[in-house]
Amino acid sequence: MEGDSECIKWLDSQEPGSVVYVNFGSIAVMTPFKLAEFAWGLANSNKPFLWIARPDLVTGDSVVLSSEFVAETKERGIFLAEQQTNCWFACNKWGIGMEINNDAKRDEVENLVRKLMEGEEGKEMKKSVMKLKEKAEEATRPGGSSYQNFQKLLAVLANKQIN
Repeated sequence: MEGDSECIKWLDSQEPGSVVYVNFGSIAVMTPFKLAEFAWGLANSNKPFLWIARPDLVTGDSVVLSSEFVAETKERGIFLAEQQTNCWFACNKWGIGMEINNDAKRDEVENLVRKLMEGEEGKEMKKSVMKLKEKAEEATRPGGSSYQNFQKLLAVLANKQIN
């Protein structure tokens, strides 16, 4: 998809480890006021961000952000369509995410982003992400478990097409 390639280009242009990933998952809903508070907290943090926002995130309406917010963050932020995530795993099992209260005000959002990007807890999360990255790279290189499973799948598919 074109949006995906633009997102990758933008991410590649950012400093490593500098982008905040924001996703409310597939169930959370909020009022327009709460969305604005969250958005301005994110903007006030002055950190680059990738925000996954579902069209139905706002109660009874679609996600609409003010032109002032878009202008303020145009160089630091991207907005995309929905992506399923599992907050519990990211926050509790893998240690690579932070959960925020649905009723958070802009200063709370700003402080949480700064804690994530500049604090010790954020540094620990980055270490956890790097460990997961190493495991993924190991699994996908020749001889790795995912690589082997993919080769097996290709062999099965090749046999199905021959028969």
